Parts: sequence; structure tokens; C-alpha cells
Amino acid sequence: MTKTTVHVFLGNFLSIEEATNYTEAQWEAEPDAIVSDKEYTEWENRNPVWLMKNDLKVYLDSDFIETIEGETRFEYLEEILSDKKSIREIRNINYQSNILVLIFKKTLGGFNADLTSTNLLHYCGEYDCII
Repeated sequence: MTKTTVHVFLGNFLSIEEATNYTEAQWEAEPDAIVSDKEYTEWENRNPVWLMKNDLKVYLDSDFIETIEGETRFEYLEEILSDKKSIREIRNINYQSNILVLIFKKTLGGFNADLTSTNLLHYCGEYDCII
């Protein structure tokens, strides 16, 4: 088990697919081997599209982000938070939210970043956790 921190966001989305289309990097299908070098470079330059990263304007490593839906999302969060009382604070921020987004410290690649709310996610804060 490792001590770290996690940035917690809450959001309202129509589905988990809509949420992950926002919170995760999206790639177009890779071009066939017969495309020109120019076409392949153009594909590389426009991929991935990552709306949350664009909105946050920070470096993010996609391996350390979790987008969670379902009734047990807060129970999962409570399991990893060091201060179990924080879960009540987070739940009280937005009772209507149906998606929990966790951005672990390692996601930031060692860079300092001031995370804030976006148009689609409410930033709850940074919390000590054990994973």
C-alpha cells in the first residue's frame, strides 16, 4: 500500500460512456498502413482528443485516473481515503452527481498543478489516501 493524494471531482452525465468520453483520452482509429506519411502525421497531431485535460490545462497521465459510476462509488472512495470523515464532506458538495472522477497525484507527472472545477466537473479538493 502506498500513501498519496487524490483529487476528487463530481459530475452529472447521462451515462458512463458520456463521462469517459470527457474524462479519458479518445483516439480515432489508426489509419491503414497504406496512408502517406503526411496523413499519418496529421492523424498523430490530432490524437488523442482529451476534453477534461484541455479544460484543466495541466499535464495528465491517463493511467492514474478513475471514472466511477454506481451506488458504491462513495464506498470505494471511503475505502481509500485516509480521513474517513471526508466522504461526508464530498457527498454534501453535490447530492445530484452520478459520476466520481479520481485523479491520483501520480497523474500529474510530478508537475505542480492547481486543479479547479470545469464546466462538467465540480472540484471537491485534494485528499490524503492509501492505494
